[in-house]
Amino acid sequence: MNAYLLLPLFAAVACTVLAVVILAQDPHSPRNRRACALIAGAAFWALCEVLWNTATDAETALFLVRVSSVGWVAIGPLGLSVMLDVASSPAPRARRALPWLYAASAAFLVAVLATDWIHERVVPTPWGWGYELEPAYLVFYPFTLGCLLAGLRIAASALRRSASPAERSQLQWIALGVTVPIVVGSVTDAFLPLFGVQVVHLATASFCFLGATVAWSFHHYGYSLFAPTSFAREILATVPDGVALLGLDGRVRSANPGLGRLLGRAPTQLADVALGERLVGVRLEDLAEGSVLECELLPFAGPPVPVSAAARLLRDKQGAPLGRVLALRDVREVAELRRRLVTAGRLAAVGELAAGIAHEINNPIAFVRANLGTLREYWAELGKQARDEPRSADLVRDGDELIQECLEGIERVRLIVHDVRGFAHSGEERALVDVNALLESALRVARPRLRRAGRVERDYEDVPHVRASARHLQQVFLNLLTNAAQAIAPRGWIKVSTRRTGRGVLVRVEDDGCGIPPELLDRVFDPFFTTKAVGEGTGLGLSISYQIVRSHGGDIRIESAPGIGTRVEVLLPEAAAEAGDAETGAERGAAPGAGREGGAAACAASSDPTSAVAGEAAPPGPHIPRGGGR
Repeated sequence: MNAYLLLPLFAAVACTVLAVVILAQDPHSPRNRRACALIAGAAFWALCEVLWNTATDAETALFLVRVSSVGWVAIGPLGLSVMLDVASSPAPRARRALPWLYAASAAFLVAVLATDWIHERVVPTPWGWGYELEPAYLVFYPFTLGCLLAGLRIAASALRRSASPAERSQLQWIALGVTVPIVVGSVTDAFLPLFGVQVVHLATASFCFLGATVAWSFHHYGYSLFAPTSFAREILATVPDGVALLGLDGRVRSANPGLGRLLGRAPTQLADVALGERLVGVRLEDLAEGSVLECELLPFAGPPVPVSAAARLLRDKQGAPLGRVLALRDVREVAELRRRLVTAGRLAAVGELAAGIAHEINNPIAFVRANLGTLREYWAELGKQARDEPRSADLVRDGDELIQECLEGIERVRLIVHDVRGFAHSGEERALVDVNALLESALRVARPRLRRAGRVERDYEDVPHVRASARHLQQVFLNLLTNAAQAIAPRGWIKVSTRRTGRGVLVRVEDDGCGIPPELLDRVFDPFFTTKAVGEGTGLGLSISYQIVRSHGGDIRIESAPGIGTRVEVLLPEAAAEAGDAETGAERGAAPGAGREGGAAACAASSDPTSAVAGEAAPPGPHIPRGGGR
């Protein structure tokens, strides 16, 4: 066998393998198929070269030389298309010209196969047969060379514009891969044969370099400019949702890391898992094309995870089903928000009902109180008449005490009803407010919850009024007192105090409860954060309190230590200073991104905590480490 034939034979095999490798990156990508066609054409050309050099007669050799044009006649338009693809350049004129260039290539193919305008005869050579090119080749060569040079020019322009070092490097290699066949093929397969000089043909071998650079770039960079969809695996790895390819039996064939996180296993450990058996409330067959259903996913460890599920049947080109693509989205936050909204709506309804009941109770309270006042006047008159009888005098005194207790009791009921109506009132008006009086009002409303406290201490100073919404400040104080009551042990203590500072009015609520763990201090102001049992807290108390205080231009801080207690300090600007600080307060009223939600809460574990802020010096007592504040 002629040793020379090993060169085109190697080129044929190598180009075939490289074409398959390139196509396998993404068989559905048009740009990938064009790159494959360019290399496959070279493989066909090389195979024909092997055959014509082993032909026994000139006629057969000439026929095979002409047939080889199927592999090389469209190199120009294909090379231009490939460079347009990798450069991702609009190049509208080049793209509009492509159909005409392919048509010109088809015309050249007909000319080569049906006429002797390009190849008229072959001549014997030491390695087999060589061909002589006719003058008509001078039309085809500039056509092909012009297409390839235009592609290189477009690639060079894209190279200068590219912001990605990886893309620039890969584009440089591909441009080099196109340049090598241009140079080598022009010399050994075009110019020299045109002038009657027969040398070993190296054009097909040089195409191996182009195929190798494309395949190497994919291996080296992890993707190919010819197959942008080869990023699919990387894209799925960044998607937080769980995505799986299931067989028709419902078992996992492939899964992304998102599904691994939902199930608590590495994606590689999910192979052959019957995913349908881990969905509660829905069957895979129920997931119609385009529908999204909510259900629960059973992980390998831990509680069920609420998810929304969507699936699509995967089919081959003939329409036969291959399996399913299943997407699962974690909706735990959505489910929790939905539950919180339902709870908030229920609380709003209860508030409206309480306001209505308070209004209805107010009327009988009014006439009971008025009648008791009248009864006391009548009783006083009767007492004057019975003053001379000792036994009657004792009865009169007892009656006076009973009537006075009734009046005090009905007055207490009246104040509670007034406070309840104040909480339910929807007005936002701000007026001068006595902070000490608001605290007393909140203490009255919270009295049933404070019964477990051994003592509730009050330490009020004569503080200036603040301009505020009384209803909103009442809500803040009631939240803090409620949290303190939930935090303390039976017979614990709660202390409420007010101070005038250089910055305004400081309100302190302290308790000796369980305190807040340090890891929770940064979250107690977060909306919906709570560690209480279901139904014992909404996780909104301190978040709402924070917003209210900030909207008034004030500040709220918490200090707490587990086993020692919690202190919450609310600082409100004085009415005189508030006008100047209003703009600053409004700016600070943004939603908290982190915070603390108080004392009790943490024990029962909650995010409706109680306690303390840094600010002025605390009263004598155990040291409470600062947890931070706003």
